[in-house]
Amino acid sequence: MNKIKSDNDRSRKRINNRSIAFVAASVMLGLGLLASSPAHAVDSVGSVTQISGTAQIERGNATLPVQQGTPVLVQDKVMTQAGAAVTLGFVDGSSIGLSGSTSIAIRDRGTVNGQTIASRVTLISGDIHTVVPDKPGQPPAEVNTDNSKATGASPNQ
Repeated sequence: MNKIKSDNDRSRKRINNRSIAFVAASVMLGLGLLASSPAHAVDSVGSVTQISGTAQIERGNATLPVQQGTPVLVQDKVMTQAGAAVTLGFVDGSSIGLSGSTSIAIRDRGTVNGQTIASRVTLISGDIHTVVPDKPGQPPAEVNTDNSKATGASPNQ
């Protein structure tokens, strides 16, 4: 014997099925958005804050043109052409300025106040100027290179 369900029972079942379908679609959409979000959001250690001239980033097997706002990731190699200049800014307020015909590689990252920053940068060729933000009770530190020597000193010395 078949039991006949009332219209009210059928409506509840349809509503439940629709609710399940809606929840499943929302979860899939959310996962899709997470999967499609740029990798640099997680791996970024800084970004290009200023540029004049032409520069590129080697990222894996790709060479990307540098523009203001371009994220910088661990393992990126940043290269400037002759006459170009690029400044890379980091969340702690520090920066690295690259002059023309300069190449650096971002080798490692660290965490400062819960934010990811570049912790090791290798100068491959050329000239850089770095600025490290003030720390309480200490003057700001700077590092300047001319590819034949590296110096680190407080500007007050």
